[in-house]
Amino acid sequence: MTMVLRRWTARVAAVVCVLGVVLVPSAAAAQDFSGGGPLWYMDAMKIQAIHDAGITGEGVTIAVFDGALNPEIANLQGAEVEVRQLDACPDPLAAAASDFEALRHGTSVASLIVGNGTSDSGEGPVGIAPGARILYYGSLQEGCEGNPFPAALDDAVAQGADIVTMSGGNGRLVEELSQESADGVAAALRAGVLVVASLPNVDSVWEGELGKINGVVNVASVDATAQAAKARDGSDMMNDDVDVVAPGVDVAGVGWDRTWGMSTWSGNSAATPIVAGLLALAKEKWPDATASQLLQSLIRNTGSAPHELQWSNTFGHGTVNATRLLEEDPAQYPDENPLFTDGQAPTLDEVYSAPEPSASEMPEAQAGAGPQVLPWLLAGGGVVVVVVAVTLIVVLRGRRGRREVVGDDVA
Repeated sequence: MTMVLRRWTARVAAVVCVLGVVLVPSAAAAQDFSGGGPLWYMDAMKIQAIHDAGITGEGVTIAVFDGALNPEIANLQGAEVEVRQLDACPDPLAAAASDFEALRHGTSVASLIVGNGTSDSGEGPVGIAPGARILYYGSLQEGCEGNPFPAALDDAVAQGADIVTMSGGNGRLVEELSQESADGVAAALRAGVLVVASLPNVDSVWEGELGKINGVVNVASVDATAQAAKARDGSDMMNDDVDVVAPGVDVAGVGWDRTWGMSTWSGNSAATPIVAGLLALAKEKWPDATASQLLQSLIRNTGSAPHELQWSNTFGHGTVNATRLLEEDPAQYPDENPLFTDGQAPTLDEVYSAPEPSASEMPEAQAGAGPQVLPWLLAGGGVVVVVVAVTLIVVLRGRRGRREVVGDDVA
């Protein structure tokens, strides 16, 4: 099996650098899109042309794991947002509309996926995949008990999510990462669900739990000139687990200026829903592609021109390119998840080679039924349905406004 390992590509990059050639998947002299204001990401990725062609993410379900949500803002009117209540977490709809600190992060993430282009000040964030259905989980709220991620992930898979995106994490050490979380990701990958997660910003106090779990798309951010986001000391942000980078510096958001007009925010948290939205567009365009083929296409079609597969700890496999992602048929790529690293959980075998149950473990009617029983057992065993106390469906409609204020991502 031909797998692309992050650790292997890092070694190759190091060797090439020694030979005097620097692998930089992002364009060295990229066009500056900062003149487009908070919506520069739309111009840079030519998203409006994609929407005009009828590709909006329709028919695709994205599960968003974040903090509290304000679904009543003008920007989310008309979007299909279903809020899923977790027993271990507060109601994500309970915060007052004036509680911007609690609401701005999750609401801005949602706006970058399904925002309608309006806000209280006029213009607002435009979602990458406005036709997608959102399952919203407040799993990153203060007040959640324990680690709600596995339960949220199990429910998202059971509810038919195609993509899971999480812009944030828990303050835990790498050696304390939950085996339950790794098992949940394994089950999601086995079910064909794409999992996208933000890497922590360099100045962050939290450790990204999903960054060390195999098969997850780990996202970092670039600015309007396709240059890496900067740490406070002015150096490029680097991470040994980065897979791709996407617009995430001074992009459109809401609530960062303490109004529900359009403001700007920055960080890997902003880049992550953009990647999730792009995958939704690709899934709509190429409905017969497997999840692994979509991932192959994502990392192979970065930058502004075709190139050999590359990797660096600044840009990962490169800057996402919406046009190339949609133009290239994913069927040309191996049906193999390319985001596995040696020494991390879950392993390839744990995800894609689940053991056959013994006769003693099968119901009497199935024992001895033969190999044809196995696919049904795998399909049924890969999903654990959690108890969800309340399901709220919010279908929103409306219009309004714009303001440009820089906001720092807290993730």
